[in-house]
Amino acid sequence: MTAQRSGSPLEARYRRLTRWYPRTWRAANEDAFVGTLLDVADAEGRAAPTRQERLDIVGHAVSARLDRIVVPHVRDAGSTIALTMGTGFALAEFLVSSWAPWIHGNPVPKSLVQVGPFRDSGFVFAALWLVALTAALAGRWAVGRIALTVCILAAVVTPYWFVRFPGVWSVDRGTLALFAACALVALIGRPVRSHHSAAAAAGWFLLGVASYGSVGHLTGAWLISRSLWDGNLWAWYAVGVIEVAAVGLAVARLWTVVFTITLGLTPYILTVVGNELRGILTESGSAGVIAAPVALGLVLLVLHSSGKLELTDRTRRRVERIRPPRT
Repeated sequence: MTAQRSGSPLEARYRRLTRWYPRTWRAANEDAFVGTLLDVADAEGRAAPTRQERLDIVGHAVSARLDRIVVPHVRDAGSTIALTMGTGFALAEFLVSSWAPWIHGNPVPKSLVQVGPFRDSGFVFAALWLVALTAALAGRWAVGRIALTVCILAAVVTPYWFVRFPGVWSVDRGTLALFAACALVALIGRPVRSHHSAAAAAGWFLLGVASYGSVGHLTGAWLISRSLWDGNLWAWYAVGVIEVAAVGLAVARLWTVVFTITLGLTPYILTVVGNELRGILTESGSAGVIAAPVALGLVLLVLHSSGKLELTDRTRRRVERIRPPRT
């Protein structure tokens, strides 16, 4: 055994890194894992972990912790739904509110300063979501993660940052909350590379446009981004139909599909509940009606993922066969 082995500063550094892992994982694997890392470091003549080792250990450890909350194949499928939902609604907001090319000139010149042809910051979020979706479909999910991380930061910062520039409008906070929630769920998994993902994004886009259209004619008065929630009954009904289908799937014991739907709809449900609590919804259906099934589904998902609830799953694991290996 070399000087870099047992009790050495290098071993202590590796063991500190393993604290990112769950306690049960450390009890079963820590000694063997650290021993392997020390062997590699010894062979390479190193006295410290490499940057890539640290990143890999932390990333794998976080994934191991997430596995105890949401099983991996559900995370990946739910990530796909969240990615397509965020992209679709971001593009809908961009087309109808931020750009609205059918409206000529500044619709409210006394209070709005346009940024080129754009009337709010929606063009930034549309670009970020398009980058994320394209990266996912191209197998460059690391790029997609960066885009979504920037999206979350922008969603938090822009409402306050634009206060410094009177007249420059931010996307409304309800829609920003949806973007941030979708990004968070998308980040915890690896979206499926499939043409179905692009089709799903197009579907969410059409649903978003329909929701705006339920407020007013798209070729008439300018619809601000918050109008999405004033006329959100189309999306509310669609989510309700999906939840009814999920109940039927649960009866059929297709739990992987049920949990995927539950996780994928969580960003929308959180946003609707938050909006209702803030009193900014005027025409959408009750948040409680569509929130209760998702809340129950999340509880069952966490219990099942942690091993505290055994469920017979008859789902064909098609997701596992078509998704690429996790890296």
